[in-house]
Amino acid sequence: MKFFQSLLGIGMFTLFTMGVAHAQEEAVSVSDSVNSSASEQNPVLSPDGQVLYFTRQHHPDNAGGKKDGGDIWYSTLQSDNTWSAAKNMGRPLNNAQVNSIIGFADNGQTLLLQGHYLSGGKQPNTQGISITKKTAQGWSDPQPLQIPYYYNKSDHNSGTLHTGGNIMIVALQSYDSRGAEDLYVLFRQADGSWTSPKNLGKDINTEYQEMTPFLAPDGKTLFFASNGYEGFGSRDIFMSVRLDDSWKRWSNPKNLGASVNTAGTELYYFLPEEGDFAYLTSTQNSDGLGDIKRVRIRPETLQVREATDSLPVAPVLVTEEIPEETAVPEVKKMRIQGVVRNKETQQPVPSRIAYQVLQDDGLSTREEIQTDREGNFSLLLEPGNNYELSVRADGFISQKDRVLLSEDSLNQAVPRDFLLTPIEVGATVNLQDVLFDRGTAEMLPGSTENLDEVVTFLKENASVYIEVKGHTDNQGRADLNMALSKERAKVVKDYLVSQGIETERISDKGYGGTQPIASNAIEEERKKNRRVEFTIVKK
Repeated sequence: MKFFQSLLGIGMFTLFTMGVAHAQEEAVSVSDSVNSSASEQNPVLSPDGQVLYFTRQHHPDNAGGKKDGGDIWYSTLQSDNTWSAAKNMGRPLNNAQVNSIIGFADNGQTLLLQGHYLSGGKQPNTQGISITKKTAQGWSDPQPLQIPYYYNKSDHNSGTLHTGGNIMIVALQSYDSRGAEDLYVLFRQADGSWTSPKNLGKDINTEYQEMTPFLAPDGKTLFFASNGYEGFGSRDIFMSVRLDDSWKRWSNPKNLGASVNTAGTELYYFLPEEGDFAYLTSTQNSDGLGDIKRVRIRPETLQVREATDSLPVAPVLVTEEIPEETAVPEVKKMRIQGVVRNKETQQPVPSRIAYQVLQDDGLSTREEIQTDREGNFSLLLEPGNNYELSVRADGFISQKDRVLLSEDSLNQAVPRDFLLTPIEVGATVNLQDVLFDRGTAEMLPGSTENLDEVVTFLKENASVYIEVKGHTDNQGRADLNMALSKERAKVVKDYLVSQGIETERISDKGYGGTQPIASNAIEEERKKNRRVEFTIVKK
């Protein structure tokens, strides 16, 4: 492939770019722990902003050694806001071919990757894009997406996946390219398949190179690198705004200015969903062929990070121009993040986390994500709703929790950690939501929801036997407390048996106030002692 260079006149270009700046400080290197003497390209942040992924080229630790054109590496944001030493992601995402990330979908549970993968690291004889899913063991083996008429005669591959997961823009030198690489859009259809690539047209593409696109969450603002427009150096970063749903009418591309672009080569502009900095790759003042740098974003640019769920999933031709200033419907999101650990050992537990909106008429559609291998998870959810979270892992008792996302804390991440109890003899679970009228064995409304979880657990673990235990505080007569605790334990057992659990698998016993878990000195502590729980006695 021939690389084209554009000529520039510095004097004319200075006039052209006056007032066009979307970053106010000069780009600086992210970190020596990320950049190396090799070339770092294609920075992509995880949806929660905690992990920086990138492609490192011709490094001795790549899957194919120094001859390897690129492996995916990653660095984690630490508590002091520095980046950890970069690590190679290993297999199955890396092999002896060039490996790079296009983007995340499904709250970070899905990755789209450049290229096709074959077992044994063999060289594929087809072009395209692959998909991988997060599992408890790590990322699944990448599988090819079926994309009609996907063809690229360039050895350059780059692309972006929109936040909603339904729009992809890629750089291809294909059937109808105007010159070298052009930018094309693809749409995910209702059945999950993707349309063939559609050229973005002459408003964006020139007879030279347009590459490394990034589509902002607003679905309209496109950042890309080009040497087909007047610029500072080899290739610069430009910005253009989509004017209608034909995806062929765009505003005049604007250079991002001297705080981003240099006499070197700038590629892969990436605007995270959160944070104060954009990321890009630059060869200016780098130790190697390319370094990952960051640049502070101007406040007026932040509006392009407002995501919308109203974007079309297939191109719709329109005949009337949509005014550029038309507002994009705003869909605010809040982040819930945390970690799942073993209650006994405090070690991380890879888990499945389902979430649903609690509605007046029941629960919304159930969605599920997978934590990473360290038990970490992150969810982007709409505020103003009450959500139910359910955490499940093999070998552990599942756990549910509810969280209300108030719009008062829009700019804050909501922490939510879970401690799962392993399925072992002696393990005890406090049925906190099984409540009784004071002084009686009459369960309050809503108590059976918690017991239904116990029913599910016992049906999924048919060899497990349990003892249901009733407890009270130490107030009043001890004999009456003992009798009351026995009655409550019996009520719980009877409900479990009524739901199909064999009676011989459940024993019940009352302990009165003899086994407190908190002080009985004040009412707030006494409440903790008034409880029903179950203990695994056989598995």
